[in-house]
Amino acid sequence: MKDERKGPSSSSKPDPDNLPALGVDLGGTNTKIGLVDHQGQVRQRLRLPTRPEEGPRQVAGRICQAARECLAAAGLGPEQVSGAGIGCPGTIDLEDGIVAFAPNLPGWRDVPLRSLIADELGRPCSLDNDANVAALAEHWVGAGRGASSLVLLTLGTGIGGGIILDGRIWHGATGAAGEIGHMSINPDGPRCQCGNRGCYEVYGSATAMVRRLREAARQGAQTTLSSRLEELTAEDIYKAAVEGDTLALQNLEDTGRYLGVGVSNILHILNPEVIVFSGGPTAAGDMLLQPIREEVRSRTLQACYEGVRICFSRLSDDAGVIGAARRFMVTARG
Repeated sequence: MKDERKGPSSSSKPDPDNLPALGVDLGGTNTKIGLVDHQGQVRQRLRLPTRPEEGPRQVAGRICQAARECLAAAGLGPEQVSGAGIGCPGTIDLEDGIVAFAPNLPGWRDVPLRSLIADELGRPCSLDNDANVAALAEHWVGAGRGASSLVLLTLGTGIGGGIILDGRIWHGATGAAGEIGHMSINPDGPRCQCGNRGCYEVYGSATAMVRRLREAARQGAQTTLSSRLEELTAEDIYKAAVEGDTLALQNLEDTGRYLGVGVSNILHILNPEVIVFSGGPTAAGDMLLQPIREEVRSRTLQACYEGVRICFSRLSDDAGVIGAARRFMVTARG
């Protein structure tokens, strides 16, 4: 486990009425843990491999051990934090604190993750979907600070989503709100892993970017990336675009257009103040953001489009940790 930041000295004592909270951002490959204060600052960080194949109990145990190390590096004990918030991918039973199903955590079904961590850590915990807590972080101290409504779209293997309405996470009737990646934008499109056709993530995710460029190159399109098609990544595509690769530039424009279609749908339904994109592809900057904005402008009713901010995350890798901690703070406050 790597200690990524020095914390305050052991002489620093937290205000007993304003205790910091731990934030846990559990991912399929890595898990991040941070000590977060009530200003949204990450005072200490740790990162560890998740290794979900070891099983939920073992993963929870290593998270708790890492949390204790994080606190020790900050000169604190478990009793000097109010508790811990956990952000986890997948479908979450919010009431019982259970990970019902997490496709990126093989074998994880009906896992009582909240109680596993709370019991071993000896502090109360909250549990929510990872995109939900990332959206909460962006609303609190990130790109959506000061807004009352926000939608976060996370671009990666798929497209995740988190919705903030009137300053609160919108969970929906069954806790499943925010599955924006499975909104259909083409009824006859490619099959998605969810079983549907033409899902948003089939067109706008990092995986979709790679698939389209690979298919075009194999059909004879010229690109400087032709020698690395098997190991191709979204990062390769935007680096090639920066260097003037025509196919890579077209790929980013197409991706932006597809993403813009989905954003237009969101604006027509929710009319939020802010749309925030996060994830690896956002490193492409304006090469991706400009076609998104242009497509949204051309498709959206003026009343739904006027005043909206479409931007990239300001919190980057910290969003999950900050948001998970904030979720606990809000829960503890009642």
